Amino acid sequence: MTAHAERLAEENVGPDESALTAEFIAFLKEASAKRHPTGVIPRFNQGRAAGCVHAEFIVADGLPPDLRVGLFARPGTYQSRIRFANATSQSDMDRDVRGMSIKVSGVTGDNLTPGSSEHDFVLNSHPVMMVGGTRDFLALLRAVEAGGARAALFFLTHPRAAATAVASRQQTTSHLEIPYWSTTPYLFGAGRAVKYIARPASAQTTPVPSPVTASYLSERLASHLANQDATFDFLVQFQTDSRRMPIEDASVEWRERDSPYRRVAQIRIPSQALDSAAACEELSFNPWHALAEHRPLGDFNRARRDIYRAMAAFRGERRS
Repeated sequence: MTAHAERLAEENVGPDESALTAEFIAFLKEASAKRHPTGVIPRFNQGRAAGCVHAEFIVADGLPPDLRVGLFARPGTYQSRIRFANATSQSDMDRDVRGMSIKVSGVTGDNLTPGSSEHDFVLNSHPVMMVGGTRDFLALLRAVEAGGARAALFFLTHPRAAATAVASRQQTTSHLEIPYWSTTPYLFGAGRAVKYIARPASAQTTPVPSPVTASYLSERLASHLANQDATFDFLVQFQTDSRRMPIEDASVEWRERDSPYRRVAQIRIPSQALDSAAACEELSFNPWHALAEHRPLGDFNRARRDIYRAMAAFRGERRS
């Protein structure tokens, strides 16, 4: 066994992470309040939903022993909710990263959020983040929020982030026709780490409409589910080398050639009408709604624990 294989699923916790997370929360609250001085405050990221749907999360029968861990320990069907959204844009006419957030309900076991029986997965349509960790991500958000020369300077001095930004922003055909990645790693039992992938079970795609309209992704989601089901395969990818597949740097892609995707479940979205916008916005997701066997790993995920809770409560204050 190589030295890189021996250090799998290991984290490196910085001494100032709590202070940095508090600084991050303060920035998000200030920026959100400035953007929306009155009325409902939407999510800072993935603020515009294409739609929310009911689904079934179906853990596969007959999994090999090394995949029977935590949520996947035994076959079963869980009722779920899914929210599809744009990362930053308020119009489907814009190229953007798309999001798929999944809330699996009725999960028994040792949950990292006491009293919760939910298991959440937060996924994006690009396999990596623009920057590797929370500190750089806060700097990125501050630069983008300031705009102009400050934003340009950030990307000039962070060319890798600029390249990822260009690659990740796509004109998507449909939320139901693209894959999604967790981008960040999670435990899969003691001493093992994985990333999650949701991939359409069908390879069929529809052309991007011409002309592109401001709400075509919402319209396509509603139209598809008015007439037929949609299905995703849910897969895991194991960390096999701590250097090529780091825990603490979410800007590094775990290549499928280094570690194949392995199917552990299926997501079935039955034919239905989309949830109301109000019901959709009441949903909140946190990767720390999870069984202990699947604890979130890495700098981004450690910060998310408190950021997501704080911002969900902050948005709720305006709705009450």
